[in-house]
Amino acid sequence: MKLKHPYVSAEKFILSREFFGMKLGLENITGFLHDIDCPQDQYGTIHLAGTNGKGSTAAMLASILRASGYRTGLFTSPHLVTLRERAQINGRMIPRPSVTAFVKRHRRELTRRKLSFFEVITAMALEHFARGRVEVAVIETGLGGRLDATNVLSPLLTLTTDISFDHIEILGPTLARIAREKAGIIKPGTPHLAGLLPPEAEKVIRERCRRLKAPLHSLSTHDFRIDTPSGRLDFIHNGSRLERLRPGLIGRHQFTNAALAVRAATILKEQGLRITNNAIRQGLTGVKWPGRFQIIRRRGKPTLVLDVGHNAAGVRAFVDSFQTTFPDRRAHVITGFVKAKSHQAMFDALGEIAADLSIVPLKTRRSIDLDELVAKTDFGAVPFRTAGSLGVAYRRLLKSCSRDDIVIVAGSHYLVGEFIEKFG
Repeated sequence: MKLKHPYVSAEKFILSREFFGMKLGLENITGFLHDIDCPQDQYGTIHLAGTNGKGSTAAMLASILRASGYRTGLFTSPHLVTLRERAQINGRMIPRPSVTAFVKRHRRELTRRKLSFFEVITAMALEHFARGRVEVAVIETGLGGRLDATNVLSPLLTLTTDISFDHIEILGPTLARIAREKAGIIKPGTPHLAGLLPPEAEKVIRERCRRLKAPLHSLSTHDFRIDTPSGRLDFIHNGSRLERLRPGLIGRHQFTNAALAVRAATILKEQGLRITNNAIRQGLTGVKWPGRFQIIRRRGKPTLVLDVGHNAAGVRAFVDSFQTTFPDRRAHVITGFVKAKSHQAMFDALGEIAADLSIVPLKTRRSIDLDELVAKTDFGAVPFRTAGSLGVAYRRLLKSCSRDDIVIVAGSHYLVGEFIEKFG
């Protein structure tokens, strides 16, 4: 009988924790981390919450810290292809032997405490950073903030990137309710940086900071200037200027994320971290973040654009970026989403750039039923059809497309991850 590779067994154990579902609350993970000597307290942390943009902002800030000479951890979610992507040190994802060793060391206790998938992944990342002797780690929340498994930190800085409607069945039906959950990462006396927030969300953040005596810094549209044609960002704050910054990520919304990362870097510099203007410039330019308006050009084939815009605001930002990058062009769009999303709003936005739509199921039990989606959605004048799988839809398009066409694969992380794994 062929034995499984130790990593395969470890990965299977971690993925099996999804059986316990999503568990909002900190008691379990706090107890487990205490048992393994609180690894999260062995290095500095920056903690980010938000509806959209937190992954990109986290990646940019981590890149700036690396360019500053710090050994830097980065924890993000979800992953695209492998769960190992979620925990990185200096841009390298956690090695397979480290995953295997973590499960071997703690399997009995993880099982006894019934830690969920996300709790296990979070704990693994926090311990990996300690064992890897990182100096500072950038940590992205999974969902919300107040009861998120990552909310076990004593951070140097907390950030809220943006707040819009998503996961309303868990976080609440209003922006104020959603903001209260995300504001839960704000700690007494710890500086907080707020992105460009809607007024009702900003009010909640401001009140939380006032109550906890947490110094509040807010990004303003006066802090930065965007030159879209040249791909240039000028950052101006309190008399200091950083001009001709060129973020490595494409899209107008990424300029805002970049400005937020720069503002965070200046706050950390004020706290004593060694961050130079050159490191900020280098970090922004060198950032890599797959699946975020990722353009792939291959000889003789259509141009590919991949994006994980998976809610109404994310899809809107993607469409705006597409129209700027490819003016007056339409594309063949392959898309797929999970349940409990504002599907009509997303298809309304995609309809502005779609020559046609191919709608596919996702490889997850969270995938929306295609018949249900088609029945409740108005696609307007855009031709659409369903396909039994992503592979079928893509190969079908390749037969009919020319090298001058554009094919978009956009929607859920599950969709873009499957595409990268199969065709990337």
